[in-house]
Amino acid sequence: MVLIPKTVIHAVRAWRLEPQPPGLPDGLPPQIADAAVAPAGPAWAEHRARFALELVGDGVSGWHAPISAAVWQIISDDHAAGLIGHDATQHRRLPYRKVTGRHRAGAHARAATSAVELACWDLASAASGRSVPDLLGGAVRASIPAYASALGLDPAHPGAPAAAAWMTGAGFWGQKWPLTKELISGGPTAVAAALVPLREAAGDGRFMVDGLGRCRLDDAIRLLPVLADLKIVFAEELLPPGSSSWARLQSMAVSVPLAAGEHAVDTHEQARLLLGRRELDVWQPDPGWSGGLAQAIRTTDLAADLGLSTFPHGAHLPAAVALAAVNCRDRVPAVEYHLTVEPLRQQIYATSQTASDGQLAVRTDPGLAGPLALADRQAFAEVIA
Repeated sequence: MVLIPKTVIHAVRAWRLEPQPPGLPDGLPPQIADAAVAPAGPAWAEHRARFALELVGDGVSGWHAPISAAVWQIISDDHAAGLIGHDATQHRRLPYRKVTGRHRAGAHARAATSAVELACWDLASAASGRSVPDLLGGAVRASIPAYASALGLDPAHPGAPAAAAWMTGAGFWGQKWPLTKELISGGPTAVAAALVPLREAAGDGRFMVDGLGRCRLDDAIRLLPVLADLKIVFAEELLPPGSSSWARLQSMAVSVPLAAGEHAVDTHEQARLLLGRRELDVWQPDPGWSGGLAQAIRTTDLAADLGLSTFPHGAHLPAAVALAAVNCRDRVPAVEYHLTVEPLRQQIYATSQTASDGQLAVRTDPGLAGPLALADRQAFAEVIA
């Protein structure tokens, strides 16, 4: 057993980051840029005001970014005082430290809990000189397959088939396309007209769709035969998961595996989806939203016991790769890589994490994601001992 030196937190700080830039990132492959649409993210409040969380130890810090102003406020109000004096290496004690305030559930509260947990892993890694996968028990593979998320592309664009062919040729594990509002309102005929050419262009590549929770139950039922004909690996969130409509859809979707998990942020929601009677076929946790890495490992283990594969959601790619690194490919076949948004997310780091031949390298250096590119070294706010 390797002993990890005690790493006590002395201060909690937030650093202001640049807003996420509007428009598409530079350097996209022409096939992708041709069918891409401008990302909505820069218009969202959490991207207009972004911060980096820093947990300060003895001569070393742990980081997590980006977080929104609302999430930082929860950390400052409810978590910071209880973090002062906490040993970041004792992750089993983290849930038992003092937390003020009454509200522990909901998206912002769980994002705050996740940010604190991931920053603790980063701090423990930096202090020990070991990678986060090492601290989690050891990586079982050196690289992780990525599936290409084409949610930033228009599936009905004339150039979309060329983009689908490019993804297969680039070595991605598979590709996932959105069911846009226009396609859903057009019904099965419109969906087939858009997706069949993409499925054909993808060739031998695996094919998935994401409904983004936009379908009504009748919409989803009408689409099932089309999706079955496409031989998709999974259909993600055709309906809001966990609803009564979701359970009814699952009973009908015999040949269409249903995926969900990224929006199940509270532990009871995760348990309900995983343990509900035939409610889920594919598990998709996001360590940055659902409680952190330790919780994501627990639910991934549970999913494996239930015979479900896990495909980590890609909103917090470094954490998703660390989760996949300590699981074999049967448990975690691939992680999500958003083709148009991930390069924008990576701009906050000094070095980018990109897919090469469809693979994401497992980090072997200390730190969860590497150093941040902080343009302004003036801390926005801090809580100290």
